[in-house]
Amino acid sequence: MPTRINWAEAIRPLLEKYKNKKHPLDYENVYQLLVMVVLSAQSTDEAVNKLAPQLFATFPDLESLAQASPEGLWPYFKGIRNFAHKAKWLTDIARQLGSNDKIPLSMEELVKLPGIGRKSASVILRGAGKPPEGIIVDIHVIRVAPRLGITNEEDPKKIEEQMMKALPRDEWDAGMAMSFLGREICRPKPLCEDCLMNGVCAFFARVGLAGVIAMRGKEGGAGGARPAKKTPAKKSPAAKAPDGKAAGGKEPGGKAAARNAPVKKAPPKKAPKKKSPAPKPKKAVKKAPAKKTARKTTVSRHNYSYPR
Repeated sequence: MPTRINWAEAIRPLLEKYKNKKHPLDYENVYQLLVMVVLSAQSTDEAVNKLAPQLFATFPDLESLAQASPEGLWPYFKGIRNFAHKAKWLTDIARQLGSNDKIPLSMEELVKLPGIGRKSASVILRGAGKPPEGIIVDIHVIRVAPRLGITNEEDPKKIEEQMMKALPRDEWDAGMAMSFLGREICRPKPLCEDCLMNGVCAFFARVGLAGVIAMRGKEGGAGGARPAKKTPAKKSPAAKAPDGKAAGGKEPGGKAAARNAPVKKAPPKKAPKKKSPAPKPKKAVKKAPAKKTARKTTVSRHNYSYPR
């Protein structure tokens, strides 16, 4: 690979591959794109696409969105990072603009709106079919551009500045093309052998295919291809002859069958219940005979005969 790359020429295959490819956000008009771009900052496109149908069914335009309070939008923003600030930004934008036809379509005016920076403005302009006024630098471009070698910076603002100097204005869609490449091929664990830019890529020239495969933690086959997934073979049961014998003439069962047969665990023995000793018969208690009380006889002298 030459030490100095003519990026205006080298980037053309990438631009051709992703030319006019729609942004992953699933929008239907500029209003929806503006709202979804604000929500997607530090969140995934998938999360924003998931909530969009319910959100836009309730707030189909800026006029209806202007009537909402920030707190009233919170239930619609589940799973979105920094949702409270984004709700405030969107209601402020709606009240400031008033209607969909007032959405500005220039970098200078878009970045004046709350929650919209240069990257977001570039995405909105691209979605609206306007000529680029900057280069999109998202999380994927921050990874892809230094790997290619078109920039040696890591700060988004500086990456955009270097790329704008390296490429003519009619190739400034390279940012979005790099973003698509980063989603599909140039991932954190890249698939460099499948990349149409590996002939001019500084990272691939430095690391090589062996280094890339080591990054993925996989062993490549011939030519560095990714190995196919191994499917465990299913064991077919032994065929039986008509007389019930296994193929090979051996009777089913025997020692081999006994070894292969599943071992049935005997149920745990229950401990016998201890019988409680029979109660001893109570000894009859002999009651002492009641003492007879002698009657006192009163002798009356009137009934007693005295001798004369």
